[in-house]
Amino acid sequence: MEETIHIYTDGACSVNPGPAGCGVFFKYKQYFKKISRYIGHGTNNIAELSAIKFALEEVKDKSKRVVIYTDSQYCIGVLTNPNWNPKANKELINQIKENISTFKDIEFKWVKGHSSSEGNKIVDQLAVRAYQLKKDSKEKNY
Repeated sequence: MEETIHIYTDGACSVNPGPAGCGVFFKYKQYFKKISRYIGHGTNNIAELSAIKFALEEVKDKSKRVVIYTDSQYCIGVLTNPNWNPKANKELINQIKENISTFKDIEFKWVKGHSSSEGNKIVDQLAVRAYQLKKDSKEKNY
């Protein structure tokens, strides 16, 4: 069995900036977990970054390989490319980078938003649901 934790993340706003939500979908072996979290007023970039932050905080075993899928090239750039110099969201970005450094093997992969990726469709729906309902929810099959 594959020992990789696959995590899909997405953030969404009703208007940018505006009410914002995050969606996270974990897949590990035959298990899954979904998180839909309302974050209040924010920008799309803050929602995207927050989804990654929440995802990393949920991983208990940081020695396992983790692959994070996001449709945000901004997030991948500010979190993995040392030549990107963010002008905003620096505190949030630094918190995430600090958490990333605690993982043994972590990789970020870009997926096209609103594409045929089932994981991306799920997290988009979770993020939108979060700001529409203005509440958090968790669902897991283990």
